[in-house]
Amino acid sequence: MFLVRALALATSALLGVTPAVAAPTPSPTPSSSPSVAPTPVPTPTKTRKPKPSKTIERVKVAITPDKGSFGVGQLITAKFSAPVAYKANAERAMVVTGSNPLPPGAWGWIDSTTAVYRPKDFWPGHTRIDVNLSLHKVRLNGDASTRWIGGVNSTRTVKLRTTRSMVSKINANTHQMRVYRDGVLIKVFGVSLGKPGFVTRSGIKIITGEKYRWQRMTSGDLGLTDETYDLQVPYAVRITPSGEFIHGAPWASARIGVYNGSHGCTNLKVPPARWFFDRVKAGDPTVTTGTGRPMETWNGTPGAYWNYSWADWKAKSAMS
Repeated sequence: MFLVRALALATSALLGVTPAVAAPTPSPTPSSSPSVAPTPVPTPTKTRKPKPSKTIERVKVAITPDKGSFGVGQLITAKFSAPVAYKANAERAMVVTGSNPLPPGAWGWIDSTTAVYRPKDFWPGHTRIDVNLSLHKVRLNGDASTRWIGGVNSTRTVKLRTTRSMVSKINANTHQMRVYRDGVLIKVFGVSLGKPGFVTRSGIKIITGEKYRWQRMTSGDLGLTDETYDLQVPYAVRITPSGEFIHGAPWASARIGVYNGSHGCTNLKVPPARWFFDRVKAGDPTVTTGTGRPMETWNGTPGAYWNYSWADWKAKSAMS
């Protein structure tokens, strides 16, 4: 057996054949453990506290006048039922337009609930004036707990109209009142204004419509002690709340048109006083000059606001 194997090896060597060698048995590869995904940790969510709801208050607005026809000096007042903090919002939502071209105008705030619309010059006569309100849901004020907005009634159009233009110009130096209708001079009357110590105010005074066929006037009305009088005055038309009237003065005919001698009123002879009384309307302007005593801006609201300069009036607007 050994001899046979030796011969086989010798033969293989002679023939150049390498004897086969058995391949080693591979060692088993150890199996790896399966990977396990980590359990995700939930991200905590922020709990938002609900915002407290605000109380809604609805604001009303009243326009004065709200209808009718007026003289060319009538001003327009907007009165709110609650204070207005965002005044520019309110002004943008109150637009004044006319059937004829209007002079520039502006809302002026008198206080937190009152705005007055004034044009730079008197309105044109024979003109429809529309106050276009669009305040519904417009924010007018607010704090941490409450919001004030325009109510339902605050969106509407208020329609007004000017009558003929009738402007009476009174001059203390010429002792005349000149009446213009639609820009044309139609009447010239003699007048007598206030004497020293009772000087009539110079400025614009708007007729309110308060007038009396007879009006009792006494020295006690002025607190006088050095002179007394008690008169029934004919055709009295009030032009200031402080007590100025344009009226007939039959006891003063000698000085009317000649010199000033009243206690501050504008005195006319009786026929001109009757003519004036019968024709003037609420909103008609009177313009007095030459006395040296200026008209106060509080003396006859809203008409007395004509006595602000245009620059001073515009400064009262939140849009200026």
